[in-house]
Amino acid sequence: MRRIFASAIAIAVIGTSLSSCGQVEEPASNENEISSASEVKSDYDSDSNDENIKDNFASDDLSKSDDDVSNSSNILSSDLSGDASELSFDYENVIRAYFDASNEGDYKKILRTMFPDKEVEAILKLTELGANNLVEELSENKTNYIITDIVEECSMTDEELDQYMLYFDQVAGVFNKIEEYGGDVKALSDEQREELYNAFMGFTASEDDDIKHIYNATEGYDVTVYYTNSGEPDEDYFFVYYVDGEGWKVNNTMRKFVKKSKQSATNATAKTIFNFFAATLTDMEVNGTDLSGTYIIGSDNSMNYNVPSTINVSEIRNKVESDYSDISKYEYFAIIVNGSCSYVAVYKKSDDSNVGVYPILSIPKFLNDDRLETEKVSKIDTYTLDELFQIAKDVIG
Repeated sequence: MRRIFASAIAIAVIGTSLSSCGQVEEPASNENEISSASEVKSDYDSDSNDENIKDNFASDDLSKSDDDVSNSSNILSSDLSGDASELSFDYENVIRAYFDASNEGDYKKILRTMFPDKEVEAILKLTELGANNLVEELSENKTNYIITDIVEECSMTDEELDQYMLYFDQVAGVFNKIEEYGGDVKALSDEQREELYNAFMGFTASEDDDIKHIYNATEGYDVTVYYTNSGEPDEDYFFVYYVDGEGWKVNNTMRKFVKKSKQSATNATAKTIFNFFAATLTDMEVNGTDLSGTYIIGSDNSMNYNVPSTINVSEIRNKVESDYSDISKYEYFAIIVNGSCSYVAVYKKSDDSNVGVYPILSIPKFLNDDRLETEKVSKIDTYTLDELFQIAKDVIG
């Protein structure tokens, strides 16, 4: 099968780099939806499939690119670059340029906010090789975002910065190889296409790569951007970093993935703790222990509430902790209703992850006889563990 880079760029680079701004967590269908604790569902869906990407990497319908590519280096104004010694908030320029370009449907300008010039020139050239002008098609999608606040969460680690620079170096190396092979993508052999595809997608082992180090990041930040989307409040998450000789660049695809992964992991922990509590309580009831009442058992006594004096909290906690050794890394509380675990909220100690809950995307709402009813919320990361604990206490009364 003949393999060229036009469709791969569209799928692997453009298709991911310009995912629309939006929430990390899947919104509930109804923010006021009430459900019982038994109504739970999975909180993480995998949507990656490298083989499908690879199978769609071929195309034979090519045409020459036009002069627009050679002129595209002037798309972004000079205010997107500057001295890295300037105050960190200067990166706001590139974030605002990203949002402005999205509102204008200016796809080329968005690429300029995200990639070094060399990558942008090559991406634009290759995407315009197809029969349909992908950039023009994608530029028809305009938005209505208005930034309301930009909050710097923390600095990027050296490891995070190095990963982005390695990717830029890798992509630059791929395009250097294209030039080495004559610069005509259409004339590449199947072996050359396979080699370059694997390098571009990162399938080649690092020890086998001959990657020239080109790019260096001086500093970078993890940033949350609050904005309105057609009047509705929303937020998005970005890595923004200063690339020597290129200026500030922004990326939200990987930051969003990292945030979603952390949230999913914390939710999964909440579900695990939920299951261990459920199993422990069932065993105790089978052995004749009276677990009646509505109460809260937490990771320490400060998060116990309304527990009957006849119930041995230490016995329950020790049994759960013996079954799940990693629980010591977390602060948590579990709501118990007449011997059934109905709700768990958890937070990892010394971490920047959000609180996780099970059932997911829910907060305690009210008691219905011997059942705890929960309310679906669009986002859980706006709550702290202490706030959820207070809500739970208010529900119990």
